[in-house]
Amino acid sequence: MALLDLVSPWAAAIDAPESATAQGVYRSRHDALLESLRLQRAPHAHELPLADSHADLRRQAGRVADAEWQQRLRDTVARAAAAGADLPVVVALLAGDDSGDVTEPLPADAPMVALFVERGNDAVLHVALATALATLTRWCAPDSESRVWRPGTPTWDRWDRARDVPLAEWVYAEGVGVHLAAALFSEVEPHRLLGVSRGAFHRLRERERLLRGLLAEELPQAGLGLVVRWLAPGAPRSARTLGGQVIPPGAGRYLGWRMSADRIARVGVSDALRMQAE
Repeated sequence: MALLDLVSPWAAAIDAPESATAQGVYRSRHDALLESLRLQRAPHAHELPLADSHADLRRQAGRVADAEWQQRLRDTVARAAAAGADLPVVVALLAGDDSGDVTEPLPADAPMVALFVERGNDAVLHVALATALATLTRWCAPDSESRVWRPGTPTWDRWDRARDVPLAEWVYAEGVGVHLAAALFSEVEPHRLLGVSRGAFHRLRERERLLRGLLAEELPQAGLGLVVRWLAPGAPRSARTLGGQVIPPGAGRYLGWRMSADRIARVGVSDALRMQAE
């Protein structure tokens, strides 16, 4: 596993005397990665929004430059590999300025996880990293039965793949990723593993039977709207409405976690990561 610090050079570009020029050089140097991230996180923007607060950027740059902090990330990757998420990856560290998730898994012939360090404390970052490593292993490992990533594809676009890949695959990948994070961080409460508040977690439990019924009808189908409805927490209310019911943020990940629990108990995380979606 390699760590790629893209926070420090961006902070230096923001603070440079000729800041606009330095920012242009930075974006040009990392154009392929930034464009790939823009397509996934901010497709309607001209370029990927990056943090521009001088004080916060200096703080984040100091954070990611710390050797012990970096080692803890490496330890999480090593523990994930021991649990079955053993696909070699690069972890790119960035400081963004968008509403996307903490991580962005980027399947490719050389897979990468983009980790947006400004989006959470260390506990949040490590849980999100573990989940992303599970996702990439599922999508890219040669022995995985998932068909989300097609080797040799020049550009990854999950929104395009959502039109062809059944919703069941996306939900299942989210669920087994949470189980991997739980295996690594048993002390973390379920609602934190799922990225929702304690109250939202209890409301999801109360509505689980209803939500499962709604999801079951859509699992075999493919479509961008389905992925947005169940797995995009920031989607507008209108995009999350089904049969007169508003799908709560986090419902797809919660149900994927619950629905894959029996399989995890039977075969373990490593095998479950690679099996066909239920």
